[in-house]
Amino acid sequence: MARIVTGLKKRTINPQEKISKVIMASRKLFVEKGYCGVSIPDIVEASGVSTGAIYSHFKDKETLARRIHAYTVDEFSDLLQSRLTGDESVREVLKVFTYLVCELVEDDPIMMKYMLFMQHGGAVAGLSPICDTDPFRFLQQHLRRGLAEGVLRSDQDFLIAGLTYTGVALRAAELRMDGVLQEPLTVIKDILVENSWNAIKA
Repeated sequence: MARIVTGLKKRTINPQEKISKVIMASRKLFVEKGYCGVSIPDIVEASGVSTGAIYSHFKDKETLARRIHAYTVDEFSDLLQSRLTGDESVREVLKVFTYLVCELVEDDPIMMKYMLFMQHGGAVAGLSPICDTDPFRFLQQHLRRGLAEGVLRSDQDFLIAGLTYTGVALRAAELRMDGVLQEPLTVIKDILVENSWNAIKA
């Protein structure tokens, strides 16, 4: 006669864990295939989260895309702020940004590719360009400060200075992830910082 075992609890996944699984899997798929090339069944397969559970947390794929966008911007912003004490010079703040980009290229290229390339082909209306989100507005505040303090060249406004400075690190990130640059960015990060700063300093 078979013995009946009672009192065993079925393992349940915390709802927040499910949301995280869906966001991370979807972000990777969106980077690899593009927003329009990814279906909910693709996300189910990649995340291991059921269709019903996905729809219980996200109204549709567009809602999910918005959550991924916000999550990624917040993640980058938190990483940037965690490296700052609040009393850095303008140059130091910009250096920390460059260092973070270099680290993410090597340690989390999916996140960095999302930051660089994902606009969802216009399929998701109303998403702010990454360059117009909190971490980049934070850099713009410090670029304004640099202009006011006279440490940056006065023949440029803060947007041009930001484009000139961040362009070096972001282009290097793109080339590294495309396999053009063979050396890890974490090895050449100080060269990138020096070149970027020399282009905008007074």
